[in-house]
Amino acid sequence: REEVITKDEFLHILDTIIAYVFRRAICGIPTNSMNKTFATFYKNLKRETYVESFLANMLLLDSYRRFPLDAEFEKDIKVKDIYNFRSRNYLLESLENYSRKELVNAENYTIEHILPQNENTPLAWQEELGEGYEVIKATYLHTLGNLTLTSYNSELSDRSYKEKYNHEGGFKSSPLFLNDTVRPEEIWNEEAIKRRGSKLGSR
Repeated sequence: REEVITKDEFLHILDTIIAYVFRRAICGIPTNSMNKTFATFYKNLKRETYVESFLANMLLLDSYRRFPLDAEFEKDIKVKDIYNFRSRNYLLESLENYSRKELVNAENYTIEHILPQNENTPLAWQEELGEGYEVIKATYLHTLGNLTLTSYNSELSDRSYKEKYNHEGGFKSSPLFLNDTVRPEEIWNEEAIKRRGSKLGSR
């Protein structure tokens, strides 16, 4: 109202705050410092260079108040248990909708584990994962690289990767970007999950 900043600058600041809070959650940084951080932040801002000083002060936060930079964020987002993460739908929806105008609402889909959750790992999946399949499954089951969105969860179920790929509504024909990143993989094993996790982490 006082035109200290423009609407676009205001939105840029909001986007930065969202990134700050979200990145810290992914990196497992405790939230108990944020009240004090935000309560005292204003005193460091310069009215004549409001946005620049805001961004500079964000980058100058250190230790437990820090803004996780790309390297830390990408490392942690690839190994975090995303399935049990409070903001998993926000994350998957953000990945899906990045740079697109036809927006997807994650609430209209269910979370699909490409490598299925079933405690009794089907034989086809034991063969797909290869030697040490139990360790691979325990390590990557709930990570970003193994999760996607679908409306065909019950149909795909515990089927083999090839069946999930070729099934009606499966990865081969799905219009979702998140499933487009599955398509290049002929076998769904540890390396495939890590490759997709890196691709999504970069996005």
